[in-house]
Amino acid sequence: MTTNDQLNISQELSGSSSSNPYSAFPEFSINQIKEYNTIFKKYDVDNNEYLDLTELKLMMENLGAPQTHTSLKEMIREVDEDLDGMINFKEFLLIYRKAAAGELEEGSGLYDLAKLTDLNDGGNVSQ
Repeated sequence: MTTNDQLNISQELSGSSSSNPYSAFPEFSINQIKEYNTIFKKYDVDNNEYLDLTELKLMMENLGAPQTHTSLKEMIREVDEDLDGMINFKEFLLIYRKAAAGELEEGSGLYDLAKLTDLNDGGNVSQ
């Protein structure tokens, strides 16, 4: 990974270059952050650096775990630190931090999302 790749991911996490995802999420390797970023970008259809309700709905349907409108709103609410009603990349990484810490209720939408996009030891999605 080049310095430019790291800077781009850093900017996506914070909206600026002042926050480093590798220090903000030390539990994840560079490869893991890169893979999570790939997953995030795949579903950020409008490329605005957020997953809105519609994009999250599409993601969950594509993962084979469709959710109700209410469930999708709850998924966003659970990680939406800036209360904008969408999930940015930093908030997306919080899903995996919560999953690793056992803080997601089994069977919940976020639990399913984390489980279905789990990374193997090589840092690649194991679907």
